[in-house]
Amino acid sequence: MNTIMDELKKAFDGIRAEDRLKSSTAEFLEKEMRRRSLKQNRTAFRRFSVAFASAAVLFFSGMFAYRLYFTPFTYIDVDVNPSIEVILNRFDRVIDTYAYNADGEVILGKADIRNKNYNEAICILFDVIAQDGYALDDSLISVTLQTERQEKESIMLSDIESTVRQHHGTARLECFTIGGHVRDAAHCLNLSPAKYLAIQDLLNVDPTATVDSCRNHTIGELKELTEHHSGSHHDAAAEGSTASETEEVTGGEGGHHDGGHHGDGHH
Repeated sequence: MNTIMDELKKAFDGIRAEDRLKSSTAEFLEKEMRRRSLKQNRTAFRRFSVAFASAAVLFFSGMFAYRLYFTPFTYIDVDVNPSIEVILNRFDRVIDTYAYNADGEVILGKADIRNKNYNEAICILFDVIAQDGYALDDSLISVTLQTERQEKESIMLSDIESTVRQHHGTARLECFTIGGHVRDAAHCLNLSPAKYLAIQDLLNVDPTATVDSCRNHTIGELKELTEHHSGSHHDAAAEGSTASETEEVTGGEGGHHDGGHHGDGHH
């Protein structure tokens, strides 16, 4: 700025005019140049501010959309022996999957279900399960649903059951909803909710059973073991009852028999 003003003064020195006119003209030009320079700075700042605000809006909008899309809302767990969890967002799209066992990892390695609608995802999943020789006619397929959208529970459950039936119409199928506490308890043991519940049923009637000893059984096998031990429990209870009645008739002393209460051994 000073260099320009020096040049202007030199130029005015060469012009024959009154000193007062020269001085006022130079002052006017200096003020005008400063005004324009300030205006340009303000314009540049405004443009920068607008650009920054636009970038901020895009950034936070993107973050919001990302969180909106990738927040888990629904969990569908499938257990045939491959044990698999499918995680959906609020738009019923698959955002993640999880395998509880090695068979589940193999299935998920072949089934491309990311970002698919849950019906399409279940369809693809059971196609691969069938191709790999699981879910045969005598298999038990267990599917559980846990969702934050209770108003859609019955619709989703019906859709899932219908999709599975289309692929495995002759297989045995149990399809039911669960609460979040069941899913959390099952995850602590790295079990699908359906297998967790089946193991709990067995533990209630067989005190010798443990979670680790049951982990590699199919749900069908667990239910058969539960039925077997439940039958033994009822038989033992009936025998105990008969013995007590006999002692009462014969006047036996203190003959209370504990009829083999296996159900007391909850683990």
